[in-house]
Amino acid sequence: MASRLEGFDSLAAALRELRDPKEVGKTLRKGVRAGMREPLKRARQLIPVGVDAHVVGRWKGKGRVVAPGFAKRSIRVITKVAKGGQMAYALLGVRAEAYYAVQFVELGTSKMAAQPWLRPAFLGSKDPQLQALGGEINEWIKGLASRHRSRGNSSRAAQLESNAATFGPGYNAD
Repeated sequence: MASRLEGFDSLAAALRELRDPKEVGKTLRKGVRAGMREPLKRARQLIPVGVDAHVVGRWKGKGRVVAPGFAKRSIRVITKVAKGGQMAYALLGVRAEAYYAVQFVELGTSKMAAQPWLRPAFLGSKDPQLQALGGEINEWIKGLASRHRSRGNSSRAAQLESNAATFGPGYNAD
């Protein structure tokens, strides 16, 4: 089942017309980060937590003992903007020391059944992701229209407001 944001074509056209790619990239990054809040929350709820302390970071014979829940506390979202500022993306996962949470717990091993938590967290929160992304970008478009109106460019403001009206947090599931 694929999903798409309504009015995305008009939004993409409006973004291409802007002169400041840094502002576009910053806004896209903010929207992507907002979209990842719900998957992050769900991942922290779904990840299995052990009952015993364990050693992590055994590289070169060294390691440290961590308390149960270390992997849960290591879940992070990293957002980046691609060169040119026309695309933003996010990574949801754990810090390097907690690699076992994805490699062994999520996927399982020959001796341990998989306990998926990351994929269900991400896929199960598709609606809130799209709503948050659409909401953030819609707010940005409205703010940009307001700035154009205050500078006396009411025709551009009206064009942006019509884009904001067609681009919304709703989506169509195909």
